[in-house]
Parts: sequence; C-alpha cells; structure tokens
Amino acid sequence: MKRPFTLRPARQRGSFAIFAALMLVIVVALILRYMLAVAESSNSATLAHLQGVKALMAADSGAESLLATLRKGGPLSCSASLVPGGTLDSATYSVLSASTVANMPVATACNGLLLAYGCRAQLLGTSGTSMRNVNIDIAYCSPTSAGVTECGGTSTPIVQSIVPYQANSVVFSNLAFRRQQDSPPAPVGSPLRCVDASGSPNAQASTCVQKQGGATTGNCAQGWDILSSSGQNSVGGVGVVTTTSSVNNYTLQQTLSADRNYVATGAIFEGTNVTYLGAYSDQNSASNKGTTGTSNTLMGQVQDGRTLSTAADGTAGWCKGADTLIFGFSARSATADDTLTSVTFGASNTPLRLLERSSSRGYDLYSEVWYLHKPIASGGVDSLFATGVPTNFYITKSGTTTDQWAAGFACLKNVDPVTPRGLVSYMQPYNWWEAF
Repeated sequence: MKRPFTLRPARQRGSFAIFAALMLVIVVALILRYMLAVAESSNSATLAHLQGVKALMAADSGAESLLATLRKGGPLSCSASLVPGGTLDSATYSVLSASTVANMPVATACNGLLLAYGCRAQLLGTSGTSMRNVNIDIAYCSPTSAGVTECGGTSTPIVQSIVPYQANSVVFSNLAFRRQQDSPPAPVGSPLRCVDASGSPNAQASTCVQKQGGATTGNCAQGWDILSSSGQNSVGGVGVVTTTSSVNNYTLQQTLSADRNYVATGAIFEGTNVTYLGAYSDQNSASNKGTTGTSNTLMGQVQDGRTLSTAADGTAGWCKGADTLIFGFSARSATADDTLTSVTFGASNTPLRLLERSSSRGYDLYSEVWYLHKPIASGGVDSLFATGVPTNFYITKSGTTTDQWAAGFACLKNVDPVTPRGLVSYMQPYNWWEAF
C-alpha cells in the first residue's frame, strides 16, 4: 500500500541551511583565530629578534666605550668601575667585568712578541626581555720598530712626541748620533748625506728641554752622555729622562753642536708615584762603550747600584730600591740587520725586553731601548747586583756590525708592570665574541 506524498513544512526545509551557515561561521572563526595566533606568534618572534639585535648592539657599544676609555686613560683604566653604563634607543649596556691579563695572544706586529698585556672584559646588553653578553680582548701594543731619524740637531732640533696616559709618568729617550760627518760627504740624494756648514769636527749633545705646545715646561735629567771615541766611526749615545705632571701632548727636544745623522727612540713608564732614581754611565773606561769586535756577544759592567757611592759617573745609590731597569743602546751599523737580539743583566743573566728600536735613514746608526721589571716583593732590581764586585751585563748582536757603541742604564721605582711602552703605542682589539 502506498503512502501518499506530503510536503514538509518550510521551517524544516530551512533548518539545514541554518546548520550549514552556522558551521561555516564556526570554520571561518577558527581560521581567523588560527591566523591571529600565527600573527601574534610572528609578532612575538619579530619583537624578540629586534630586542635581541638591540641588546647585542648595546653590548657592542659598551665594548667601544671601554676601548675609548683605554685609549684615553691607558692600561690603568682597565676597570669596570671606570666605564659607566649607557642607554641607546631603549637598550642599555654595562661592563660586568674588566681586568688586566698578562699573556694575551697577539701578532708579532703588536710588540715583537706573541704575548702581551691586555684588558679582558665582559659586557652586557639589555633590551626588553633580551640580554646578550659580549667578551673582548684589547691588547696593549707597543711596536718595537719606531723612532725618529733625520739629518739635523742644529739647524732643526731632534723632536720626539710624548703622549702620557697618566699625569705622573717618566719618559726616557735614547739618542744615537754620528760624531763626525762622512769625508767626503755622501752623494746628493743619498740617505747617508748630512752636510754641516759649521766645520765642527766632532759633534756632541748640547741641550734637552721638554715642551708643551710652544712653551718650555722643564729641562731633562741627563742619565748619560757617552762618546765612544773621536774617530770617523765614533758614535755619541745620550740617555735623558723627563717627567710629566698632566695628561697632555708634550715634546722632547734635543740639540747637537753640529748637524749630524741621528736616530732617537724612547719609552714611557707610569704608575702611582713613579719616580726616576738615577742612571749609570762610565765615560772613563770601556765598561759602557767600545767596539763590537768579532764576537756576537759582548760584556759590559756597572758598579753596584745599591751602594751609597760609585766609582764612575753614576749618582750615589743610583738604583737602590728600584723595580725597573732601563737600558739605552747606541751604535754604528752597516746594514738594516745590525741590531741587538738580547740583553741580560746580573749573575743570573736576567733578560731584558725590547721596547723600541730604530735605524737611521742610511742604516749607519741604530738606537734601542730595553727594560726589565722586577717587583720589590720579589727582590727588586737590587737582587740582581753583585756584591763587592762590578755587575756584568751581556748584549748579543745580529748582522755584521764591527763599529762602535755606547750605552747606559737608568732605574725607576713604583712602575706599574702593565704600563711600559714605546713612545709609539696603541690599543688593539684582538678577540671580540659573544658568550653563549
């Protein structure tokens, strides 16, 4: 039996459409919610990335601030307390730690060695919730190949620039010059040519002053003025000391009695109450002058620097209580290879370290400055002297030099061991990395 066909009510027919529309709204809402979550996540990631970049840049800015502080204040300013934090575009930086290290790996161009004193620091950059740590190694570089050389001394003074980091510093200069000019003079255009119109047969040192700008601020303390002889190959060696009382640009200016080829090197020493004690030279014997002969190693002698009197030109007790010994060396040469390779002092042959070396324009002269530092707590320089007899020192040369030399010693106390450097020096970042 068949049922008769009947039409459904209209409201039943529309219920499916309503359900479908509702489902569509739900699906669209879910899609929109998902898209919003993705956008929020992306925005959060972008913000975190931007904050991380800002934090890293802030930490790098702190490293730059530390470097600027060191370049102005020198090795003694390697301290977190001396570098205040800063704010850059809502990001901040601070120095977490900064300390001096004694054996920082460096290139030989830094100081002639593979290790140097330097400042090792850690810096923190912060932006929002992001923090980045940066480490940096800044080496105290003092190139050993530096100095001033020319023909002059009378027509033009011998000028060395001095830029101390600390107000209280001691500056040492070693000058080498030809006593006689070449006869006949070297040809025009030759770097050896130096013609003096005065007719003076043998030049000698005349004056030495310290200047700031154009004003004279003091005279130099003469450590030694040694003339190896008076012949054609003779050389003059002058060691002078001056002190600074402020952080300014100074010059050390010396003159000669006649124009000659010359070369000058130097060094700066700093520390709390750093003091020049005295110097030793012996003009009357071969102890601090002579010829190199045929041996590569030469011996000289000094009197006991601890005693209250000396038999030579050194001042009484010229080295008593010192922690730093300076050696200045002046010599004739024949080639660029003519240099010292080592200097040792005392019975234990304690080695000195080269600070600055330079040859003259035509390689007929060279000047060198060496030093050693021995803390008073370890016996100081006093412990290196022999008792009752002269103390030996040894110099070893390279090259083919057979001409004459002159040398002397100076002593200082209260030198901070991180500060000795040549007159030409700089701060060099060697490692810059982010800590994870």
